[in-house]
Amino acid sequence: MKNLNYNSQFRSIHKKPSFLITAAAVSLAVISLTAQAGKITSVPAATDALGFTASGFGGWNLDNVEVVLNGTQGDVLLDVLNSWFDELTGAYNFAPDSDFTYQGNVDDGLGTIMGYTLAKDWPVGEPSGIKIVNDDSDVKLGKPTNCIMATSYLADHFLDSGDPIQVTCSGPFQSHKRYKLAMLPTTVDGAGSESVDLVFNVEDEAGSRDYQVFQKINNWTDGRLEGFTIQVGFGVGDAFTAAGPTNPNLYLTVPSAIWSPTQLANFSEGLFGPFDDNTQTLGFFDPVQRAGFLIAEYVAAPGTSEPTDTLHSAGTLGSDYAQIPPLTGPASQFGPWLPNSMLPSGIFFDDDGNPETDAQLLAWYGWNPDLPVPGLGWMSGSQGFDNDPATPGDAFEAIPDAEIVTMGENLSFTMDVIDDLVNVGLNYIVTVGDVSSFPAPTFTIRITPTADTSGIPAPAFVGEIPDTPLLFTSSDAEVLLEPNPGFVVGSLLTARVGDADLNQDPLVAETVTVSISSTSGLLDQAFMLTELGNNRGVFAATLPEEYSNVAVGTQVSMSYLDVNTDVDLLTVENETKTSTTTATTDAGLIQFNPATYAVIESDGNVVLTVERIGGSVGEVTVEYNTVSDTAIGNEDYTPVTGTLTFGDGDTVTSKSIPPVPLLDDATNEATESFNVILSNAQGGAALVVAASNAQVDIADDDDPLVQFNSAAYNAAENGGSVTLSVARNGTAGTLDVDYASADVSATDGADYSAVTGTLSFLDGEGSKDVVVTLLDDTTFEGDESFSVTLSNPTAGALGA
Repeated sequence: MKNLNYNSQFRSIHKKPSFLITAAAVSLAVISLTAQAGKITSVPAATDALGFTASGFGGWNLDNVEVVLNGTQGDVLLDVLNSWFDELTGAYNFAPDSDFTYQGNVDDGLGTIMGYTLAKDWPVGEPSGIKIVNDDSDVKLGKPTNCIMATSYLADHFLDSGDPIQVTCSGPFQSHKRYKLAMLPTTVDGAGSESVDLVFNVEDEAGSRDYQVFQKINNWTDGRLEGFTIQVGFGVGDAFTAAGPTNPNLYLTVPSAIWSPTQLANFSEGLFGPFDDNTQTLGFFDPVQRAGFLIAEYVAAPGTSEPTDTLHSAGTLGSDYAQIPPLTGPASQFGPWLPNSMLPSGIFFDDDGNPETDAQLLAWYGWNPDLPVPGLGWMSGSQGFDNDPATPGDAFEAIPDAEIVTMGENLSFTMDVIDDLVNVGLNYIVTVGDVSSFPAPTFTIRITPTADTSGIPAPAFVGEIPDTPLLFTSSDAEVLLEPNPGFVVGSLLTARVGDADLNQDPLVAETVTVSISSTSGLLDQAFMLTELGNNRGVFAATLPEEYSNVAVGTQVSMSYLDVNTDVDLLTVENETKTSTTTATTDAGLIQFNPATYAVIESDGNVVLTVERIGGSVGEVTVEYNTVSDTAIGNEDYTPVTGTLTFGDGDTVTSKSIPPVPLLDDATNEATESFNVILSNAQGGAALVVAASNAQVDIADDDDPLVQFNSAAYNAAENGGSVTLSVARNGTAGTLDVDYASADVSATDGADYSAVTGTLSFLDGEGSKDVVVTLLDDTTFEGDESFSVTLSNPTAGALGA
């Protein structure tokens, strides 16, 4: 469907004379008939059972998807005892027994599930798991202002906070922007479709849009893979049709001006790669090279990328993924891309006491040539067990059993598979234009795995229980409520119990109940902890925020009844174990002061102040970024993002964010605003939630200007009337202006009917019309004219 533009132009017809009317205005109408082109639908979801309304809903087409929420499942939409998701409105509810996890089951259009979509669980993210963001003006570095991403929320602004804020395309690093797409065994079984198809709804809009896709693909196929294919087209399953390699309305690109060839399909930089400024880590397995895949269609010329409907993975990036050190181990130490059923075990240390952040990987279980008899065993990573880059010669050294036993007795150590070894993060752009040739206004992103054909067997560690396992072996229970002995107000509290008596089934992750109390007046309550692995003997969970959002000096305590049986098995001894931590501000609290700013657009910039209060122990950092509201980035202000640092013992308690530039214009407009958000406080400090979002109000300094849109207008005397359009250069506030006609060569009563009056603009109105009646006669005469004049505006000035 083409866009049809009609421009109305007056043509003089000399059967009747015309009038030349001065100081009048004409608005030329443009009629645009659009197709399904350019914009993926994004509408707010219905308010869910907890009162939240998610943005970006509606773009992901759920016709071949079932969004499943963990918990008791029911069919009654408003039954709060059941977990449910309404795919028509986006509303959802988690049942009381839910752990707030969810996934999208993506089928082939015929009912066979091909993959799962996974994103951060509530409160970090929310169903359905994928959202659309359009027109994020705060995006930088030449990336698209539109994106397909996870339904995540900013740190310190999660859904259970008092100030939930969604992550957008321009969100900070590690703000959970990528959703995961797990490819299942049905994608490599040779039966029917071999792909996972994600369909997106497109609404009417002229032109096209670029969307960055924030995505990871996971190998859950139960077999090795040698790569993957990404395609765009239409339909799902066997009915899928590729867009065509030269389709100008739907295609993929990987612009080299944004990403280098080694940034397109990568495993975690925490596992492979040189020192990273964002994570402050070296790659655990390879500190030199990233692991991942090249893209065959990638064009290396700066700033260029060939449009295509298909992206193929090509060779690997040359890392040590396939055969990590030690090189003397079996050739299949890892081999081709592992599935989640072939992962090595790792030992992780919770270095910040927060289970919602990534723990530090310290050891892994694989083929170890340093053992007296080479074989499977625990070993360090590329920088040794102490992870000290300055210590030479200790890479991948064997970790003695005694060290593993010591770790097992520490409640902050866990053992789990290293699941990031199956996750590949993708960077690419899909451009969407006119897709109206397809029967439905939709398009499809298709991910297809490529099964490995090398025949390399499973790694030696698959199916082997680590010897020695990470195990809490004492029947004399230990309890820990951390951070300890103090916590910053507003930070998460984690309760942990270690007790071998509770680890009754090594194949099941069991639970235990503890009691939580405080001196703040909160009621004591029972709280359930879950075992950290099927055979760990350590149980943990985070406490509700009500226990951390307390006054300084408040003590929070956890108690656990440890039931011990003595050696003669005749006497049961009960002992209550407790752990207490106190609300403190040793590291300080971070906030805006003030949290509101009023400026004039001609001020040039605005400087916002961030302060650290209540403590100065340790170096702390906090990230900031601008978020548009009625004031739009790059139109009313220039977006900024960055990090502020307060040093250990720093006597300077307040710091300024670099000036945010204001963009002045000549348009009269209402006061507009944008926000600056603080997030991701590090170093032990916490954000004051109520003052972590600063609002900047930009007042206009332009006088309103009112005038006719055009200085002259031609009309035929038999036209009946002529309409003169009066406009002002903004819509803010009210404005009155008088108007009156006057004879020039045309005569009132003979050629036209004189007009006089007042035009009243209401707040939000930008134009008004003056209608003059024309009087027809049978006298032949030349062109005549009259004038209409504006006067006495109640605000601003008259135009030319």
